[in-house]
Amino acid sequence: MNMIRSAKNQIAELTAAAYRAAVQEGLLPEGVQTIPAVEIPKDTANGDYTTTFCLAASKAMRKNPREVAKILTEHMDLSDTYFTSVEIAGPGFLNFRLGDKWYADVLTAVEEEKGDYGRDNWLGGKKYMVEFVSANPTGPMHMGNARGGVLGDTLAEVLDWSGADVWREFYVNDFGNQIEKFAKSIEARYIQLIKGEDAIEFPEDGYHGDDIRELAKAFYDVHGDSYLEKSVEERHADMARFGLERNIPKMKSDLERYGIKFDEWFFESSLHNSGYVKDTVEELHKLGWTYEKEGALWLKTADIMREQYRKQGKKDEDIDKLDLKDDVLRRANGFYTYFAGDIAYHRNKFAVRHFDKVINIWGADHHGHVARMKGAMDALGLDGTNRLDIVLMQLVKLVRDGEVVRMSKRTGKTISLSDLLDEIPVDACRYFFNAKPDTQMEF
Repeated sequence: MNMIRSAKNQIAELTAAAYRAAVQEGLLPEGVQTIPAVEIPKDTANGDYTTTFCLAASKAMRKNPREVAKILTEHMDLSDTYFTSVEIAGPGFLNFRLGDKWYADVLTAVEEEKGDYGRDNWLGGKKYMVEFVSANPTGPMHMGNARGGVLGDTLAEVLDWSGADVWREFYVNDFGNQIEKFAKSIEARYIQLIKGEDAIEFPEDGYHGDDIRELAKAFYDVHGDSYLEKSVEERHADMARFGLERNIPKMKSDLERYGIKFDEWFFESSLHNSGYVKDTVEELHKLGWTYEKEGALWLKTADIMREQYRKQGKKDEDIDKLDLKDDVLRRANGFYTYFAGDIAYHRNKFAVRHFDKVINIWGADHHGHVARMKGAMDALGLDGTNRLDIVLMQLVKLVRDGEVVRMSKRTGKTISLSDLLDEIPVDACRYFFNAKPDTQMEF
């Protein structure tokens, strides 16, 4: 039994019964539909449940919302219901407060339904994807990934418990600039291991963590110094592959230890190797959403985002202040940008794998990308406005000796998920990181 729905249904029944009684007494006009929208207030000072029915129905009733609310509350009989009181608030909200009967029935339902308590089928037949974590595979899972991991996993569990067919996915960014930097970092440590620290300057934008030294040592243990004679291209390709083949299984094992297992690890490189990124960009071009400038192919992102913001109710004069800009999809050198690959990936979710709804868990620092991606799906005719939901999660700050330490795989300043779980039990860690995900956290 869904006890929340039971409470909401009672409010609907109470409202309808009060309306019928008021109509019989001639206090309210006939013919008004009584299907109230019932919500749980964010602030418990506004009751356990609230409805805006009086505000929505006041026009049809030709009365002030508070007058409608007063009439309805005077005709409500709360005896033998879950509620002890109903209060009028603000312009005409009805706020209901739960009594002991509801809590007693919750305990009874938990006892009777055992492990199935809360299970429902209201999303039955719907195909959902939850994509979360999706950390770069260039280093170990870290504390920052822990928060997004448990948030996505918990959301997937709730959707599954609600009857949806849920698919958990990790998007592996194994293509592009960060992988090239990863390869160069291993290469530098490999050469330094053989010839000494002064033999080659370490890339300033490389990955400085000790894990890179460990990968270089492991590569040397397998290949010796034979790769000194290889071409740079072959060296980079093989070292990147070697690093990923060791990092990804460790990432999987760390996440499984944390209670998270994905249905698929989807590789970005597969979209490029199959030509799907190229096909997606060509589709956008056919639909009139691109133009060429200075040898590059650009997406009309500003137009796309303008339409997104209009759908959100923003006025044109406010949108003009945002200084929206277009984005490059294909550079003048022929290489596709990360954004192009990301659009292709989301298109694949809808057009190829046919998910009804896709939910992404992103860090709050990606907030500017939300309208761009939803808009890109709209531009492709895939209804990103309604089918793509993006949950923004606030980041975790690492504080050491009273100072905030900027965590970064590139600088090597991280606390690995593995080390974290050595110190804190999994359940406690999941609970801690799942609490108030929309607020910043210091650790």
